[in-house]
Amino acid sequence: MRPERLIESQSMDRREERRQGTSRVIALHADDGAFDREFWARVPAHERLLAVWAMALEAQEWRGERAGQSGLQRSVCRLERR
Repeated sequence: MRPERLIESQSMDRREERRQGTSRVIALHADDGAFDREFWARVPAHERLLAVWAMALEAQEWRGERAGQSGLQRSVCRLERR
């Protein structure tokens, strides 16, 4: 595929994703959070994890921290009783 076609295809995919979005109109203080809970319940776990990771990276950028190195714990241990 030629690069122009690839870029055109990617932009079409993004437009299609936006077209399938979910929205609602509600008064500011009338929100009980049900809409958000229902939305995220429909999103698969791996996609929720990707969304959280993207937000963590974005928060790092806002704080001006170095890119690519988060302060998240990287080690794991397991303790078992005998």
